[in-house]
Amino acid sequence: MNAILVIIFIVALSLFSSTVFRDIGIGMMINPDALMIVGGGTLISIFLGFPLKRLKRTGHYLLDAFRTKWDREGTTEDLLEIAKIHRRADIRGMERGIKRIKDDFLKLGANLLINNQTNDEIRTAMEKAMAIRMMDHHFSQNVLKTVARLTPSFGLAGTVISLIKMFNHMQSIESIAPHMAVAMMSTFYGVIIANLFMLPLSAKLEERSIQSEALMQSIIEGIEAINNREHPIQIEERINGYSDFGDIGPVRIGSLQAAVRGNDR
Repeated sequence: MNAILVIIFIVALSLFSSTVFRDIGIGMMINPDALMIVGGGTLISIFLGFPLKRLKRTGHYLLDAFRTKWDREGTTEDLLEIAKIHRRADIRGMERGIKRIKDDFLKLGANLLINNQTNDEIRTAMEKAMAIRMMDHHFSQNVLKTVARLTPSFGLAGTVISLIKMFNHMQSIESIAPHMAVAMMSTFYGVIIANLFMLPLSAKLEERSIQSEALMQSIIEGIEAINNREHPIQIEERINGYSDFGDIGPVRIGSLQAAVRGNDR
């Protein structure tokens, strides 16, 4: 499915680029003055409005959103190992297993199991951690949405500035043309950056956030089921409802049944 999406993206980008640059060439669409007005103004506003740490985290989330492989298999194996050890009531084995867990959220759930927390206490603690992580995602989405609002505004500002300069230099057509080019390209850059890049990236981040929330919710369900010592089939049924949230959907424990049965022998 990812390969099909890549092909569609390349075809769409080719059609868009060929239409935009037809008869004029890419050089005509590059205007340094317009880029400095839109890009520079946006950067100034972003650095005034957000701490550097938030900008770095936004970049991290964007890179994470475009990863082609989500380590769902690793999470599945970790949850499977927790279930097997918990059924043996092996506290030391559980502590060793926790050290190997990569997912911090799953590690939190495993620690709560060791501490013999009730299901209500487990859900409360894990939902609080999930809410904090989701809030962090929303803050990063806000960065991209803010850029999407700012760039058209600075594009309009570039147009106004260029028109003012043009009216002050109306001696000849030659003096008007450069300022008119900056005016037009400023608006173009603002609209393109906002609608072709920032808004889609924000939507991508929001989609990944929803999927991540579904994954964490499935982990909560799995930890509760393990705490209840439920049968593996019941565990799988409890988290099956999260399977419609894309490639990074819930942890699936289809192989848990055979593993636990083998452990019980």
